[in-house]
Amino acid sequence: MAVPETTDTENKGFSISTFLSETKVELKKVTWPTKQELIANTIVVIIAVVLCAALIWIIDSIFSMLFRMILQ
Repeated sequence: MAVPETTDTENKGFSISTFLSETKVELKKVTWPTKQELIANTIVVIIAVVLCAALIWIIDSIFSMLFRMILQ
């Protein structure tokens, strides 16, 4: 039975130090948001979560009321 040959790129995947150094290089390429952008985006996310939660609560209340009416 022939043993499959491994390439350098396959062996690279097993090296933790290589992974960490490549990760550091990639993180230097990231365009990080400014403080103002971060605050603005965080506010948008919080508002979206609150609106979705309110919508789910309203729909749940309606279904709950309908089921109570049906079961009476």
